[in-house]
Amino acid sequence: MDVNIKIIADVKNFISEISGNIDLRSYFTNSRTDFSRERKLGFERSVFLLLNFFKRSYSIELAEFYNYLSPGEVAVSKSAFCQQRGKLKSLFFDCLNELLVQSFYLHYGKAVKRWRDFRLIAVDGTTVYLTGNNGIISHFGTQKGYGESVPMGQALSAFDVLNGITVKAGLYPIKTAEQKIAHHWIDHYAPDMLLLYDRGYPGFTAIYLHQSKEQPQPFLMRCRLSMNNQVKTFLNSGEQDAYGVFTANKNASDELHKHGYIVPVGQTIKVRLIRIVLDKGLTEVLITNLFDTQEYPHGIFKELYFKRWGIETNYDTLKNQLQMEAFSGQRVLTVMQDFQINFFLANLQQILGKACQKALEHKTKSRKYEYRINRNIAFGVMKNRIISLFADEEPEKILYGLQQLFIRYLEPVRPGRQYSHKQRAKRINGKYISLTNYKRCI
Repeated sequence: MDVNIKIIADVKNFISEISGNIDLRSYFTNSRTDFSRERKLGFERSVFLLLNFFKRSYSIELAEFYNYLSPGEVAVSKSAFCQQRGKLKSLFFDCLNELLVQSFYLHYGKAVKRWRDFRLIAVDGTTVYLTGNNGIISHFGTQKGYGESVPMGQALSAFDVLNGITVKAGLYPIKTAEQKIAHHWIDHYAPDMLLLYDRGYPGFTAIYLHQSKEQPQPFLMRCRLSMNNQVKTFLNSGEQDAYGVFTANKNASDELHKHGYIVPVGQTIKVRLIRIVLDKGLTEVLITNLFDTQEYPHGIFKELYFKRWGIETNYDTLKNQLQMEAFSGQRVLTVMQDFQINFFLANLQQILGKACQKALEHKTKSRKYEYRINRNIAFGVMKNRIISLFADEEPEKILYGLQQLFIRYLEPVRPGRQYSHKQRAKRINGKYISLTNYKRCI
């Protein structure tokens, strides 16, 4: 728990420093004068309120927040709150999450889980349903589906699958190609990150951008079997593991020119092709720049690639437990704030839960299955307590209390359990849907 206290202190110090320094604060507000006057809802309180799983009616959230933080004090009006949050750029919460992630890696140090000294980072996108007002539609656009145009955004995230931490996330207009977003993110990754991609991402441009860094960025990508002639030739050869070369076409040359590289049509780049056979007998091809066959033999890649699945379950958590698509406002600003806050809260809960591991193992050592913290309930018990966690001078008691509650609510991990995928149409009418054995906790 001492490690988590240091992480909480880093977050508190960041919020406090931004709040008290007008020069720093101006980077995250619309004007240098924003939050400069003493108010009932100043910079820090506005941040704490938005971080407190802000999902319900404004009136309820404000009344409960003030009752918890300062009993007897009259809550500000909804209008006052809207004016205050409107001054705060979503960039602040993006940076707050980045600070949390950096603090986690710093303080956990050798306890950070790795695969052969690499942090495994899965990169993938998802679509996000949005509210249908003119400002949202103008910024994010719409996508045709189920007979009508639906306001949607394109999200992308980079997720540490072994540690359960989102290291980067962004929300963009729906017409933005997630592959191009991923290209621009490559420079942000550290050399000890091994990037895992699904089959929508491989191409000469992506591979070249990974390889052309001062220290080549390790990657593993699943590709389409019809991606290019080199992949088709590899499949027809019957080989399991082989080196190959990909050739730049005009599209790749033009795209790389936008990134500042002069790559003539016909230039080649070396790749390693891996054939894997899935449990159902289907064949897939993986592309990597882990060229050393002694250190990285063929047999490791099937299991390694499927570690990518962690990002899919993280999106499930964000959408169904943190209710990522239940935005607390109907402006572009509030949507962007909420989006970044959801990733921050998911990361925070994951980090706080790590202090429970030994107690969890002790409590469940005689049980049939492995157990984990029920994250849905964990988010629920964090509501309001997160205010004290950042507002109190001594958060140790809050951390200990959260740890005890996390341990109380567990769920079994049943190996090999699979569910058939059922595609459900989005409901046009009605706000709520009942799901078997699942209730919202925030």
